[in-house]
Amino acid sequence: MAIFSKYIEKHAFYLPFIKEIPDKNLQNIIVMPCYNEANISATLNSLISCKQPKYQVEVIIVINSADNTDIEILGQNKKTKAEIDNLLLSFKSKKLKFHTIWIENIPNKFAGVGFARKTGMDEAIRRFDSISNTNGIITGFDADSLVADNYLIEIENLFLSKPKLNGCSIYFEHPLKGVEFADIVYEKITQYELYLRYYSLALKQTGFPYYCHTVGSSFAVKAEIYCKQGGMNRKKAGEDFYFLQKIMPLGNYGYLNSTTVYPSSRPSDRVPFGTGAFIKTNIEYPDKEFLTYNYEVFRNLHHFFKQIDKLFGIENFEFDLLNLNESLQQFLIKNKFATAIVEINANTSNINTFKKRFFQWFDAFRVLKYQNFVHPTFY
Repeated sequence: MAIFSKYIEKHAFYLPFIKEIPDKNLQNIIVMPCYNEANISATLNSLISCKQPKYQVEVIIVINSADNTDIEILGQNKKTKAEIDNLLLSFKSKKLKFHTIWIENIPNKFAGVGFARKTGMDEAIRRFDSISNTNGIITGFDADSLVADNYLIEIENLFLSKPKLNGCSIYFEHPLKGVEFADIVYEKITQYELYLRYYSLALKQTGFPYYCHTVGSSFAVKAEIYCKQGGMNRKKAGEDFYFLQKIMPLGNYGYLNSTTVYPSSRPSDRVPFGTGAFIKTNIEYPDKEFLTYNYEVFRNLHHFFKQIDKLFGIENFEFDLLNLNESLQQFLIKNKFATAIVEINANTSNINTFKKRFFQWFDAFRVLKYQNFVHPTFY
């Protein structure tokens, strides 16, 4: 397909890894970055135990390392590869197939989860291109996560029942109790997951349209949309957030709540921020108070967003028009909002287009910048 081949030509870092021709009924490719994983069998067995879907699914495991990766981690990566190969020796399925990609000596400047995720997803584009399937699904996953047994069929059913769907966030639950980790780990992951759900729900209450969770192990997008939006980035952390902020504004993005992904609760130093880094830092400093954003800030945004219709068609913006909270008014002045509104109006002819362009300007990044701007000065 032209869109796939053009994307690969412009954005792919490597030549094809997988030589085997995919099944003509391939519909979903799950991409799993893998780095220093000591127990990948649990993850693979979780996928293997899933109820079989109608169409074929492939799993691409991207074992990766940088040019400065410690020798111990390189050794673990080799053990992981052997563990995968050994597990799959006895595995036979017409509907589920696994592939391993091995990439090493990635320049440290670029190496990380984003680079690995992008490499696997770009390979998925090649797979769909070879069978001319523009409706194929690319699913984000992690090598330390588990899934409910209906995971494969529910992803398939969602996209089959909603052919115009561009992507979705998949329901997730971190394990909040167990024997795998110390009690403090489960205590901290409970706090972290409460924060994730609080932030998403509070953002939804403001009227902001792109409030869905952005968790790397639990999202799926159409392959064609992946290409149209320039593919995955190579950020060392937060790659899922940045990527999905390009997908959600297109519309036709939803939640898949009929299955569950179980991301690991483990502490980790794989990425500079995110779940694992949060857990690691907070168990090292167990008495440190965990703070989140004041709900009054979300109220400020709600008061602002519910009035944006007043801004359509105006030639000159005055803050008296909206009666905004002082913190938000200062933030908008700093971000040259009056100029932005004039530009948005100059490029829109109806209220719906205006709203879309407004939230392209006041996007999820700017929401987060506002949150950080007002804390702790105002709250």
